[in-house]
Amino acid sequence: MYKVTEGNLVINLVGSSGADIDFNNSTFYIGITGNFLIRMISGGESSNYETIKNASFYGSASNTEEGKGRFGLNALKAHNVHFEYLSFYDAQSMGYHLFDLAAVDNFIFNDLEVRGFGKAGLSSLDRDRLYKSNPHALYSEAIQVDSAYEGCFGTYGFSDSTNIIFNKEKKGLPKNADSKSKISTNITLKNSYFGPYTGVIGQGKIDNERYMARQYFSATAIGSHSGTGTPKVTIMDNTFENTIYSELTTTDSRLYPIHFRNPKLDFIYQSKNNFINQHGNSKKNGYLLNSRYVAWYKN
Repeated sequence: MYKVTEGNLVINLVGSSGADIDFNNSTFYIGITGNFLIRMISGGESSNYETIKNASFYGSASNTEEGKGRFGLNALKAHNVHFEYLSFYDAQSMGYHLFDLAAVDNFIFNDLEVRGFGKAGLSSLDRDRLYKSNPHALYSEAIQVDSAYEGCFGTYGFSDSTNIIFNKEKKGLPKNADSKSKISTNITLKNSYFGPYTGVIGQGKIDNERYMARQYFSATAIGSHSGTGTPKVTIMDNTFENTIYSELTTTDSRLYPIHFRNPKLDFIYQSKNNFINQHGNSKKNGYLLNSRYVAWYKN
């Protein structure tokens, strides 16, 4: 068991070793002023993937300011990486992502458990206000599939003093990024669960107190809402439960658990997924001609 009580715990992964990172079933408690961050420009070979596996993260995102108490992995032009047996509880802050993928290739997510999204007890009125004022806070994906361009990681990510990846002289443009960089592609999500969370937050685990998160929703699971190009993505054998929504809309595809901008037919493959207690409009579900998004909230 490890504690991130304050500040940023940062792991920088640079190079192409194909070496595994096995956390050996460790548990990490992230406090209300702490973050667990991974920056990645690395990967393996097609015959020897880099694997990151076997860890649980208890965040405190529901009980602190946005951008704190969270887990976040930013990957820039990384390749051949396999994530498996990772669990996240209250670890995604609203407006942020667990995995932010910029121009990566061949990423596999297997057996993730992602529970909880949003402030504790977020009401219908709260969600409607957010949808009108800052919709990205609601639809920010757990796994964002994006291009590499200036601002692709927002204001939070590679911007601190560890600038082995970040070039401050270019206003936040990652060193290997360019405006025409391809979108992330060959992404697989399988055998994973995204749902609500009721339980003790990371800060409670640190203090041995019952500081609770009552998060009735999960984040949108995987998708894109910016960048250029269409990724190739396979999504199968997952469960998506209680994805966050607003009463103001059923047709905004960005709030569906699976959604991709600028789709191409047959580039996004979803099969044998289980959708539980979802909200949407059947006319916006699946592949649509002349639509900016391909998205699913049901089979």
